[in-house]
Amino acid sequence: MTSSEKDNDLWRLNGEEIDLDDLDAYDYELDEALIADEPAARRDGSKLLVYDGLEQTIEHERFHRLGAYLRAGDLLVFNDTQVVPARLTVYKETGGRVELFVLQPGEDTTPGAWTDEPSQGLVFHCMTRSSKPVRTGMVLADRDRPQLPAAQVVAAEPGRAKVRFDWQGSPLEFLQAFGEVPLPPYIVKKRERAGSPVVRELDLKRYQTVYAASPGAVAAPTAGLHFTDPLLSELDAMGVERACVTLTVGPGTFQPVRSSKLSEHDMHCEEYFASPELGAAIDACRKRGGRVIAVGTTSVRALESEARREDPFSGAWRSTNLFLRPGVPIEICDGLITNFHLPRSTLLALVAAMAGYRAMRSIYEEAAAAGYRFYSYGDSSLILPAP
Repeated sequence: MTSSEKDNDLWRLNGEEIDLDDLDAYDYELDEALIADEPAARRDGSKLLVYDGLEQTIEHERFHRLGAYLRAGDLLVFNDTQVVPARLTVYKETGGRVELFVLQPGEDTTPGAWTDEPSQGLVFHCMTRSSKPVRTGMVLADRDRPQLPAAQVVAAEPGRAKVRFDWQGSPLEFLQAFGEVPLPPYIVKKRERAGSPVVRELDLKRYQTVYAASPGAVAAPTAGLHFTDPLLSELDAMGVERACVTLTVGPGTFQPVRSSKLSEHDMHCEEYFASPELGAAIDACRKRGGRVIAVGTTSVRALESEARREDPFSGAWRSTNLFLRPGVPIEICDGLITNFHLPRSTLLALVAAMAGYRAMRSIYEEAAAAGYRFYSYGDSSLILPAP
């Protein structure tokens, strides 16, 4: 390995004796120029860093060359969740701006709730952002968009609100008519600082995977953004198998770790569905000697959560708060395709659990030195740990 053999200025902590439960062990300083605020010109044209744990090597490729590192009989597991345009901008009667970030319709967290027409008005549970708190009883509207029904705030607490719209149709139809793509905060901030439009028409297509099927996510499973239909067809022709899990990515994916120790972090919950067909595909992969490679950290989380169930792959919706980090074993996944994650994040800890902590550091050092683009719209990696 190249820079992996020595300490690097990227990381806050260096040396041999690092407590892997210490949040500072996952802290690095990234040049802001490496934060991607827009997608690559073509989906599969992004860079691909390939880590081989058996050979202890790192190679640099382009994503459309992914097939060179896969084998017939391997199984790729995708998260087929669909991002909903969950961001709404409305105004108080006083003119104050309110941003509603829709979390779920009503009390149902399954994808079917997004496409079913509610019987008694449309209710959303939302996170809120405004200069002054939103209060119960407020009416929120947009004079410049009279076609947008006014929202009645039926319950409110700091940073949260339950709102009702007079709307005939499904929650998904409503948001497709009036909502915006819920881009991550770091993309929004970088675009705002540059004075460019926060949401662009291109985001409607590119902040969504080509295989998205189950609506409900408020953040994209970004590892899958690099796949194209022609690339999937190429992998099919090679004999690489495909299966899907559904994990509805929630806003918790952006929550910072507030504890100084990972073991003390209160991990957020997310809903997922793992079918009997997925379980059968994994069993078949094992029998033929293939590798189970998760596309994205959300796929890893769902698969590893299911592996810990007494009745795995029974076809029921589950809730998981599993926090994968060094010291927590990986039981199903033999590899991972993922983007480059924020410092001090649970996702970075998951990569360390998959690759090994020192290997994770090496991967990030190499990526930063080679000018890889980081975070949701950034470049990709294929991590193949030693068996």
